[in-house]
Amino acid sequence: MKGQQMRIGVILASHGEFARAALGAVEMIAGKQGDVVALGLTAEKSLEAFEAEMREAYETLNAECDLVVTLCDIYGGTPFNVTTRALLNGMEMVAYTGLSMPVVVELLLTRDGLESADAVRAQITAAHAGAQKEIKAPVPVAEDDGDDLDL
Repeated sequence: MKGQQMRIGVILASHGEFARAALGAVEMIAGKQGDVVALGLTAEKSLEAFEAEMREAYETLNAECDLVVTLCDIYGGTPFNVTTRALLNGMEMVAYTGLSMPVVVELLLTRDGLESADAVRAQITAAHAGAQKEIKAPVPVAEDDGDDLDL
């Protein structure tokens, strides 16, 4: 695939509605996104149902795309475990934890120019590294009017 544009499908997997909400927020910034599926494990959904959703999402994207990327919320959680089982069962994908808006925005806005799975890995790793920035606001300093007398 080197030198050719890849079609990259993305699965976002999380506890609750986080993945769907993240996709909705990203689409406010980047516009409607194709080849993206957001899956949420809710209290009402069984593990088997969530695994079936993951399998269906993977099969749909894998049939249409050159590469499937899965981003799940936290290491060791159920979406992570389902993703790991998918990999162990032969579903070929690039998979990472740490689902966040900065990572999703970066991946979705750059995926059309990525030419290999290694390029996708590098992009996600860089996005993760750059996602955390401390917010600092300088404390305003009162201007000195030159009058030292306190009346």
